[in-house]
Amino acid sequence: MVSRRPLTHLSHALEHAEHASEWREVARAFDRATGAAAWQAEDDSPYYDARALRSDILTLRTLRERGEVEALAAALTESLYRHQLELAAPALYQVALVGTKHLVESYLDAAEDTMDWLAHSEQPQVPIAAQLQRFRVAWKVFGRSALLLSGGATLGFHHLGVVKALFEHGLLPDILSGASTGAMIAAGIGARDDAEVSELFANTDQMRLDGLAPVGLRKLRSNGGWLDPARLYAVLQHNIGPRTFAEAHAHSGRTLNISVSATRSRQKPRLLTHLTAPDVLVASAALASSALPGLYPAVELEMRGRDGRTVPYIDGERWTDGSLDGDLPKARMSRLHNVNHFIVSQTNPHVLPFVAHHGRQGLVPIVGGLFSAAARTQGAYAADLLRRATQRSQGPLHLLANQAHTLVSQDYRGNIDIHPRFHWRLYKKVVQNPNRADLACFILEGERSVWPLLSRIHNETRIGRSFQRCIRILEQRTATQPSG
Repeated sequence: MVSRRPLTHLSHALEHAEHASEWREVARAFDRATGAAAWQAEDDSPYYDARALRSDILTLRTLRERGEVEALAAALTESLYRHQLELAAPALYQVALVGTKHLVESYLDAAEDTMDWLAHSEQPQVPIAAQLQRFRVAWKVFGRSALLLSGGATLGFHHLGVVKALFEHGLLPDILSGASTGAMIAAGIGARDDAEVSELFANTDQMRLDGLAPVGLRKLRSNGGWLDPARLYAVLQHNIGPRTFAEAHAHSGRTLNISVSATRSRQKPRLLTHLTAPDVLVASAALASSALPGLYPAVELEMRGRDGRTVPYIDGERWTDGSLDGDLPKARMSRLHNVNHFIVSQTNPHVLPFVAHHGRQGLVPIVGGLFSAAARTQGAYAADLLRRATQRSQGPLHLLANQAHTLVSQDYRGNIDIHPRFHWRLYKKVVQNPNRADLACFILEGERSVWPLLSRIHNETRIGRSFQRCIRILEQRTATQPSG
C-alpha cells in the first residue's frame, strides 16, 4: 500500500507547479506511486474493445507495408468511425494524470501514421486533386474542434492562461468563440497570427487593463449603466486592433465567433463571424458582447463601409452581453463550421460553484453534483413561472424573467470542460480592473486548469489535427504539380 505521506507531498507539488514541464514530471511520479502507470500498461478496459484495437493496428500497419492504398484508406475510415466515441470516454482519463491506456495511444499513433502516409504517397491511379477531395470530405464527416470562452467579468482573464497553455502545446483550435469577457479574449487572439500571439504572451504588459471605469452617480441615468462604455471601447481597440471579422480571419487564419444578445423580444441573438458579419469591427463586437445590463448600456455595432469609414452595422439596432442568450453557442457553431467537439473554458460567477465538482471522483463531488443539478432544475422552474406570470405585460419584469430563465437553463458544458479552482474570494474581483500581479495570477491559474487535461485534449483532437495537416500537405502538392 502506498504511504499517504509521499502522495500528500506530490499533491502539494502538483498544486503549486509553476510550469507545465514541472507539473508533468510530478504527475508522472504520482501515477507511478498510485499504480496508475501500471493501469496504463494493461490493454483491457470496459470502455473499448481491446481486441478490435489490436487487430486494427495490425491491419493498418500491414496494408501500409504492402502499399495497398485503396484498401488502407477504406480500413482507416471504417476504423476511425468505429472507435471515435469509445476512445473519447472521459473515464479513460480519470485514472492517470498523464496519458491514458498505452493501447489507445498506440492506436492513435497508427491512425496518424496512416493518414500521413496516404497524404505523402504517390498514387498514379488517383490524381492528387482527387486525394485532396477525399480528405476534405472525410474531415467534414469526422467533424472539428473548437474552443469556447465563457463570460465571467474579471474572472474571464483566466481564459488567457487557458489559451496560453493550449497554444504553447500546439493544441489551440483554429475555431474560437467568446461571450462577454470571453469575447474580449477570443477577439484578441483571433485577430493575431501565431507570431503575434507568441509576442503577446511574452509581453503581457502591452495589454491595457483599465477598461472598467465608473461614470459616477450624476451620469448613471444618462449613461444607461454604471460603467463607461467609451473607456472600455478604447481599451478593446488597443488590445484587439482595428480589424473586421473578415480581415481578422484572413490575417490570423483563425475563425472567430462572438455572441451578442438582442434587446428586442422579436430579435434573435447573433453569432458574429467572418461568414455572418464580415465587415463588423471585431472590437465593436467585443464591446457589445460585454454590455451587461446595469453595468453598460446596449451597444450599436459598427462596421467598415465600402469607403473605409465606420458606420452602424444595423442602424438603430442595439445589442447586449452575449452570455445572456449564447454563452456557449454550440448549435450555431455546429451549423456554421461543422464543429462537433467543444472544449469549454468556463469562468461565469453564477456557474463556477456548480461545475467545481465536474471531473472529480469520490463521494463529495457526487453529492455536489446532485445538489447543483437540483438547484439548477429548481431555478429554471422558478424563472419559467415568473416568465409566464409576466407574459401579458411584456414589461421590464418580463424581460428580466426571460433573461433569468435563459441564464439558468443554458447548457454550460462541453466535451471537455476547463475551469479554475473555485474559491469564494474570487468574487471580490468580479468587477474590478486587474493589476499586473492579478493578471499574472489569473494566467497561471488558467494554465494550471489545463495541464491535467492536456493528454485528453491532445488525444481527442489528434485525428482532427491530422486531417488538417494532411489537407495542407495535399494542397501544397496540388499547387506544385506540373500543369497539363
